[in-house]
Amino acid sequence: MNIASAIQFGALAVVAVFTLVRLPLAVQGRNPMLFWGLAATTVGVALSIPSIYLPVDALLGGENHANLILRYATYGVVALIGGSAAAAFRAPQAQQIILGLPGLVVLAATVTATTVLFSMGDLPVSSPGLNGYMHQEHVWAYSVLGRIYPAYIAACLIIPAFRVAATAGRPALLRVGSALIGVALAEILTWSVLWVTGRQTGVWDYILPHSSVIVLTAGLAAVAFYGIAAKNKEKQSLLTPSYTR
Repeated sequence: MNIASAIQFGALAVVAVFTLVRLPLAVQGRNPMLFWGLAATTVGVALSIPSIYLPVDALLGGENHANLILRYATYGVVALIGGSAAAAFRAPQAQQIILGLPGLVVLAATVTATTVLFSMGDLPVSSPGLNGYMHQEHVWAYSVLGRIYPAYIAACLIIPAFRVAATAGRPALLRVGSALIGVALAEILTWSVLWVTGRQTGVWDYILPHSSVIVLTAGLAAVAFYGIAAKNKEKQSLLTPSYTR
C-alpha cells in the first residue's frame, strides 16, 4: 500500500468511527446536522478510493455516476458541517452565507451546473477521479466546480475558526478544536487553488484533501466533546442547589 492509499483508508477509518460515535447522540436529537455531515463525508471519502469507486460505479452502469454521487456528497458535507461550525464559532454572518438564502442559492446553482456539465461529458468507462477524461473541456470544468464550492465554504469559515482559536478567554478544548478546523480549511483552500491553477501536485492531490478530512474530524470531535462537557457542567450546576439544601 502506497502513501496515497494509506492516507485515503486512514481518512475513511477516522471519519467512519466518529460518525458511529455521533449516531446515538443524533438519535437523541443532539446536533443531527453534524451526524449527517459526517455520514456524507464517509460516503465521499469511500468513493474517492479507486478500489471502492470502481465496483460501486459498475453497479450504477459503469459510466461514472459514482463520481456524480461523490460530488453531491461533497457539497452536502461542506454545507452541513460548515453550518454547524459557523454556529459553534458564533459567526452568524458565515452561517447565513452558508445555509441562509444566499448560501442556498449558491448551493443550488453549483448542483445544477455540476449536473449539466456531467451530462455533457462523454464518460463511457469508469475512471476514478475522471482522470482519463480531463482532456474534455466539460469534464475539466466539472472538476474545477467540484473544488470551488468547498473552497467557498472554507473561505467563509477560516477567519472565524482562527479567531476563536486565538481568543484567550475561550475554553482550551474549543480553541484546540477551532485551530484544527482552521488548519483543515487552509488545506482545502490550498488544494483547491493548486488544482484550479493547474499546478502539478502529484501525491499531494491525495494527501491534502484526505489529511484535511482527518484534521477536520479531529477538530469537530474536540468541539463536540467541549459541547458535551459544557452541557454536563450546566446540568450539574443546576442540580447543586438541590443537594445543598
